[in-house]
Amino acid sequence: MKIFEIIANIVIILSLFYVSFVLTLADWLAGLRKGLAVPLLPERKGRKYPFWAQIGLVVIGLGIFAAMVWLLWIPLLYLPYQTLQILDVPGLIIYAAGCIFMLWARRSLGKMWGISTSQQVKLYEDHQIVQGGPYAFVRNPMYFGWIVAMFGLILLYPVWVVLLMFLFSLFAFIGRARREDTALAGRFGEVWTEYKKRTKFLVPFIF
Repeated sequence: MKIFEIIANIVIILSLFYVSFVLTLADWLAGLRKGLAVPLLPERKGRKYPFWAQIGLVVIGLGIFAAMVWLLWIPLLYLPYQTLQILDVPGLIIYAAGCIFMLWARRSLGKMWGISTSQQVKLYEDHQIVQGGPYAFVRNPMYFGWIVAMFGLILLYPVWVVLLMFLFSLFAFIGRARREDTALAGRFGEVWTEYKKRTKFLVPFIF
């Protein structure tokens, strides 16, 4: 199992780096420079925060996250090593399935992809409702895929910081998805209403 653990750790580190920094952060920064992405620091009285301030906030966030990992890498339960080994296999399978589903959704979105925040949703001038791929049956498949992946991480690493990340992702993404639904309904009206009738909100075929 030592070899499996090494392989699992490598897969998780590389995939998290790709999703977090290559797929998400790099695209967001590129869009921010072009004025197409939602800034983390919203405008105040018509005043935009400079690009370096947005970068600074990201760096601060990464520092806080690193500190949380350092301080809260504490076992949820002190389970026997054999039990932890048993959880590793389904944990990696669930994590990989969530990531694959999320990447499928990201590919299906294409140029319609964008990052919303807790305060703002930004639609493009030529925005369209994507109805292909997983969007044919669920409206927020990227969020669902990430939540599934995080659940797999809990099985792989049953520590407090991973549980808190899972809970934060769950509540943050549900709130963000509802704001995005509202923005799309306002833009597309009846077209969105018909799409909403035949799709689920977050969990495919269930909710």
